[in-house]
Amino acid sequence: MSTNETLKMLYNECLKLDLNEATQLILEAETEEEQEFYSIVSDFVLQQRQRKVIRENRF
Repeated sequence: MSTNETLKMLYNECLKLDLNEATQLILEAETEEEQEFYSIVSDFVLQQRQRKVIRENRF
């Protein structure tokens, strides 16, 4: 599998992330860098969901 394919797969999996799971990942991270990574991914997923809600006028 190429790097591009792997990253696309990772992107799609991240979009499925449950925000409660993300919080748990952040709390259980072994390093600050890992914690920051999970936090950034969680923020990104939340932003995408917010954009969708706004775009669909569901607020």
